[in-house]
Amino acid sequence: MDLRSDRSRARWAVVGLALAAALLVGACGGPAWTYVTNSEDRTYLRLPNSWRPIDTAELGAAIGLDPTVDTRQQGFWLAGYDASPDPSTAHLLGPHSEDPAMFVGVRDVPPSLRGQVSLDLLRDYFRPVSDEARQQASANPMSPYSGFGLIADEVLTPGDGLRGVHTVYQYRIQGGPAQVFDQTLYVNDDASKVFMLFVRCSTQCYEQRQSEITNVVSSFTVRENP
Repeated sequence: MDLRSDRSRARWAVVGLALAAALLVGACGGPAWTYVTNSEDRTYLRLPNSWRPIDTAELGAAIGLDPTVDTRQQGFWLAGYDASPDPSTAHLLGPHSEDPAMFVGVRDVPPSLRGQVSLDLLRDYFRPVSDEARQQASANPMSPYSGFGLIADEVLTPGDGLRGVHTVYQYRIQGGPAQVFDQTLYVNDDASKVFMLFVRCSTQCYEQRQSEITNVVSSFTVRENP
């Protein structure tokens, strides 16, 4: 009997069992993604499970909604998430964010305003991006925005009763560090709903985590027709 061979086989058997156990633990671990679903408006999004939710009532109040009334009753579905371990609306709406923060929403458009919904209005939904909006902002001495830079602008025609625009741009807010904003907005055929995704973080953060942000943005899905 070759004792060395037996010992070698036993050693590799132990290694094999350890690897199998590691794989089993990995397979049984928590999901890598959080799925954000609005089944009523058929809007879907996937983001890393390390991103934490921002309080919806706090977020609604920060954008001007009545915190005492359900956002749905105000014609708005929304959700916010923050890659920071301390999620805050300040990271989403303030002058600076070191980690990605995102907002996804569906807004009902009043009938009297539906004729005004254009691609430029979608571009300017969160910040002045179109030429006309930036000219107006630059003429306003109280404007908090400076250092605009357009990184990407793509008209979206996915069909399914939707049209929209994906825009990536840079701004400084209130003289703070440069921030990158990555936004996608769709409007349906009768302009009764606007579907929106907005992700932002610092320029350095965007460079370091662009793949992560791109995965979130590319997962944004709207199905207008059932």
